[in-house]
Amino acid sequence: MKLTDHKIPRIAARKTAERLSDHLRDMILRGDYVTGDMLPPERELVVETGLSRGSVREALRVLQTEGLVEISLGRSGGARVAAPKRAMLARSVELFVRTNGVALSALLDARAAVEPMMARLAARNRTAAEMEMLEDLHRQFIDSHDDVVRYRRINYRWHLAIAQASRNEPLAALMEAILATGLEATAYEAVGTPENRQIAIAAHDRIMQALRAGDGDGAAEAMETHLTTYSAIVKRME
Repeated sequence: MKLTDHKIPRIAARKTAERLSDHLRDMILRGDYVTGDMLPPERELVVETGLSRGSVREALRVLQTEGLVEISLGRSGGARVAAPKRAMLARSVELFVRTNGVALSALLDARAAVEPMMARLAARNRTAAEMEMLEDLHRQFIDSHDDVVRYRRINYRWHLAIAQASRNEPLAALMEAILATGLEATAYEAVGTPENRQIAIAAHDRIMQALRAGDGDGAAEAMETHLTTYSAIVKRME
């Protein structure tokens, strides 16, 4: 099917760009246009919809903001259908957390609802190379106990590696967004005491034992205990 075979309905002026962006979004989501396809040129959209060039551009910018299209300028430019990037989800979660004043304990509770399942899946699905990476990160985590900044960065990478080893793309994307937001939370500075860091290292040890053994239930239980314990520590200090 040619791109020109897709008919764009005329749109009443009062509904303007919103209706056009809604219609184009629906076409993309149901597969009329797939990643890499070019949407009709601006001038064609103007003629077919009856909207002004400004309204058409506004509709395309909405789709660009959502990550559904990439817009390039020039004679051969235009709006090309794209797949939203994970970084956009992370940014959206970050904005939600900051503008709504979401507490660190709430982020940890959210992780406790999701991450045990990811640990269970990682124990079952992880490759030898991924296990080797987790072992290396765990060694670095232990060695960084006296360097809070490095400790937090390695902790982030270790949890993210487990999420990726789960082979569950939606959950991995969600975890990446939550982890990226929590990484910069200033509340971590208050709870990252030497004692609490040793508690976290011991918890990671238990999770690693389950991952090595391919014990999904054990990995899930150890991860849940780790996160709920840390959440309780944070709540006492908030």
